[in-house]
Amino acid sequence: MDVETMRTFLSVARNRSISRAAQELFATQPTISLRIKRMEAELGFAVFSRSWRGAELTPQGRHVLPTIADHLIRLQTATAMAQQDGGHSGTSSILDAHAALESVAVDEWIVGEGIAALVQALDVIEGVHLTVTDSARLQSMVAHGVCTRGITYATPAPQAWSAKETVLWEEPLAVVHPRGESLAEPYSTASLREFFASRKFILMDDPVFTDHAGITGPMLEAITPAGTTVVDHTSIMAALCTLPGHATIVPAGLCARKPAFAQDGVEWSELDPSWGLLPVVMIGAAAEPTAAEREIDGAVLAWAREEGGI
Repeated sequence: MDVETMRTFLSVARNRSISRAAQELFATQPTISLRIKRMEAELGFAVFSRSWRGAELTPQGRHVLPTIADHLIRLQTATAMAQQDGGHSGTSSILDAHAALESVAVDEWIVGEGIAALVQALDVIEGVHLTVTDSARLQSMVAHGVCTRGITYATPAPQAWSAKETVLWEEPLAVVHPRGESLAEPYSTASLREFFASRKFILMDDPVFTDHAGITGPMLEAITPAGTTVVDHTSIMAALCTLPGHATIVPAGLCARKPAFAQDGVEWSELDPSWGLLPVVMIGAAAEPTAAEREIDGAVLAWAREEGGI
């Protein structure tokens, strides 16, 4: 999808009007309509519903809106910085820092106290940069060679690129809810369905379960919660879990790593492995690793033996 199409989509979404978007972008209405039709053909679904009231985002359109907006903003910022190279703003130093030969991306859900050991292990390897991001962006960064390696939860979705996954450890799922609320054991489908029948399921907007719709979808169908509440940060998720009527199911490792899940008012318990285990994996290109990549792999595997208990 080209930049012109993304700008057109965002303008129509912001103005809720083809005609006002055309005015904003100094284009004709037929041109704007054609760009949107091409975008919808490329995506395979409608992003706007059109009526006498104007153009309203469809559920699919609202779903892709944040990703497209984020991509365009980041692209514009990066381009502006690159164009300033050589000035007096310190931009050259920033560009040099971003141009590290080897980078390792870590899913934000994997970051806890134990990340210090990985930082120390990678710090002795010259030219390695460590970055923390969300799962979806991490997958993209590794796929396009921005990062040499990525550490994240495995996604069951097939990759559009030649990827190699190395399992670092596996984690059971955990049910998280306000402290003191009764939840019948064993945690069967029937008991969880009864529990969630009067509660909203807290669903993460991005990192793990957006990529794991193949896991989350069947789970939601099995437990049929009273509703869903979408959040985009684990601290908000944990805070909601202190309130009656809210609960969620997440990797147990997330609960163990994040202090937010140890606060007063939150309780979590591991589910039986029959509910599924989420592997934490190291991903990278399937090509033969370089000497530097082998050194990174060794450091990550050594860290994982301690962090994941394998």
